[in-house]
Amino acid sequence: MSSFVPKKVLGKFVHVTDEPLKKPSGKSLVFFMGAGFCPFCAAERWAVVNALSNFGRWEGLVETTSADHDEKYLSIPTVSFARAKYESAYVEFIGRETADRNFEPLQELGEKDNEILDTFNPDQTIPFLLIDGQFMQVGAGYSPQILEGKDHAMVGAELANPSSPVGKAMKIEIDNITALICKSIAGKAAVCNSENIKSLVRKT
Repeated sequence: MSSFVPKKVLGKFVHVTDEPLKKPSGKSLVFFMGAGFCPFCAAERWAVVNALSNFGRWEGLVETTSADHDEKYLSIPTVSFARAKYESAYVEFIGRETADRNFEPLQELGEKDNEILDTFNPDQTIPFLLIDGQFMQVGAGYSPQILEGKDHAMVGAELANPSSPVGKAMKIEIDNITALICKSIAGKAAVCNSENIKSLVRKT
């Protein structure tokens, strides 16, 4: 990453380098690492799923909740990326769940995963989100506390309600991720043409 000085951009995201990750697919790579027990991961997955839905299609997302003990926030509704598949003309998604909600090991990291983590997140802090090697965030963009005591349907209703404080907090993170992906793909997807997203891209 040479002499590039990282700087904060949108929300908690940091611009860490101007060099995109080289990938055989030629697509922008979105890399997420979390764990099933982690409430902050649970919260962030909502934003990742909804942002990436602007660029492609999900299959195999399984509804679950974070741990019901030994964490600051309990039983946060979420999904698991462990068996999910994502198809997009613009984005390649890698989701790694290192443990399940019962703290048991789940997915092992591969050599390429470890290369990414060694470069950008050597402490392997979760949740970790990296967009094309240029923008990264460690931690969630909003507090899981706002989802505590809710089920999946209730969170979905909050997201669909423009005046909901919970929905607004989540929407900010969804839009930030969307804008950073738009930046990494040079605005090629239709969602990148919205005025809101264009104004966020200008801030990067």
